[in-house]
Amino acid sequence: MQFMMVILAIFVIRAWQQQDLSVGMVPSFTSQTLSGQVVNSNPLPDQAMLIHFWATWCSICRLENDNIQALSKDYKVLNIAMQSGTNAELKKYANKHNMRLDNIINDNSGSLAKLFGVRATPSSFFINTKGKIQFVEVGYVTTWGYKLRLWWAGL
Repeated sequence: MQFMMVILAIFVIRAWQQQDLSVGMVPSFTSQTLSGQVVNSNPLPDQAMLIHFWATWCSICRLENDNIQALSKDYKVLNIAMQSGTNAELKKYANKHNMRLDNIINDNSGSLAKLFGVRATPSSFFINTKGKIQFVEVGYVTTWGYKLRLWWAGL
């Protein structure tokens, strides 16, 4: 009975965390990465895309960092840092943790998080080739979990 209560609690917490997250078409935005590259939320015509919200102060995000970096070699990944300091502080953190600067967006003001309804980190949006949010995950996701969702969204 206790096991069932724990499972139920997990689902209730997860539902609460995801209640205000964007659904449907991906919100449109254009931003600049830490490397100065201008990026947007437009999907690629032949591949799914990941929009990942994280923070330097989030311990789960640190655990997930290698998963996100591995994905960014094969997929379009917009790696959005929420309220994590100045660009200089974020660059220092990214260099220390072997993160690519060309896909990290500094959302220090929280405007992108608000646009997507994000209240918890990490939060990941899997966008299909037509620009629709196919899956949303809050919390830790394995590399295989990311790859399977991106593969499915790319079909």
